[in-house]
Amino acid sequence: MTTVNERGLVFSFTFMAFLLGTTEYIIVGLLSEIAESLQITLAVAGSLVSGFAIAYAVGTPILMTIASRLPKKKTIQGTIVLIILFNLFSAGSDTFGLLMFTRIATAVLCGLAISLSLSAVSEVVAPVNQGSSVSYILGGFGIANVLGVPIGTFVGQHMEWQASFILTALMGVAALVLNAIFIPAHLSNTKGSLKEQLVLLTNGRIVLAFMIPVLGTAAVFSIYTYIRPIMDKVMAIPANSVSWVLLAYGLATIFSTWIGGRVASGNALGRLRIVFLIQTAIYILFFFAAPVPVLGLVFLILSACVSNILNVTAQLYLIELSVQQSPASRDFAASLNPVAANIGIAGGSALGGLVVGSAGLSGLPWIAACIALSAFAVTIISYRMKIRHNRVQSKFLLSR
Repeated sequence: MTTVNERGLVFSFTFMAFLLGTTEYIIVGLLSEIAESLQITLAVAGSLVSGFAIAYAVGTPILMTIASRLPKKKTIQGTIVLIILFNLFSAGSDTFGLLMFTRIATAVLCGLAISLSLSAVSEVVAPVNQGSSVSYILGGFGIANVLGVPIGTFVGQHMEWQASFILTALMGVAALVLNAIFIPAHLSNTKGSLKEQLVLLTNGRIVLAFMIPVLGTAAVFSIYTYIRPIMDKVMAIPANSVSWVLLAYGLATIFSTWIGGRVASGNALGRLRIVFLIQTAIYILFFFAAPVPVLGLVFLILSACVSNILNVTAQLYLIELSVQQSPASRDFAASLNPVAANIGIAGGSALGGLVVGSAGLSGLPWIAACIALSAFAVTIISYRMKIRHNRVQSKFLLSR
């Protein structure tokens, strides 16, 4: 059997996640420049963000059902090549319609790339290392927020916005080289039919597990989407300090993903229940602390420290359930957590917008707390169903 360089593979996929995260989030820092260049309103330019998230959520599982039957290493490499090309197409877009098309195509490709990489990790990395490996890879998205987006924004503001997409294309070339070196050639492809993969969506335990990252991510983004106006109007943070607060928040999310890798070992779902309770308490306390800048900052950073803990557990749990129900659906299952996260982003942002329109910015911590509490309730049900399933399995094995 071929020996896998686990560290090299995880580093390669982490850098790829950094590329994918930069590709997804970089548009946020360039909205004003794009709106002015393409002669559209800021609101229309903002639809490039929501359009990316929706395309990611809808298109990724569909493409995964097709691509999972192809050789995995070649598919990942081919996907990165297409991401490079579509970033270059984005740079050459001179109309809003063309830019939206390239962003939608890029979104689905990004979802495919990260889903295949996470499936590969679950296949070749030793079980004892899977939690930490997934946490490092998902941490690449946090690094993209801390480094990739600010650098890309700086380039776009001091040159032209198109230069930022050329930069991400160059990063893609580096990711392609790393993948060629470290991804093993013997990765299996799924032989199951489309029906065998889609059957996951009819399983109650999997649908419930899917809702954990949907609700957990929605809780985070109901506040994070409006973090800038919250800092300006509620917390009274000076304008020259905002970038430093955002940097601290981004670093805290990386720490959160690392903690998530530790939580994912052992009794992961049981621990996740406690995480959601802590998250709920932090949001409630943030409501009272926000008007006091120092206290508000403490609870804002604390909220970032728990924001990504759920991701590793949710990812591995969905794959675990899929293997139990339909072993041929491993690749499709690997796409469910990223898809759920993007649904959570869209849903949390939308709910946050409704709250801001009706109750103002100060009402956001309460809706975030309610969503986090809902995630807690769903996790409790999933945990009890898992315990019940394990007991039934144990009795079955003892009776044989």
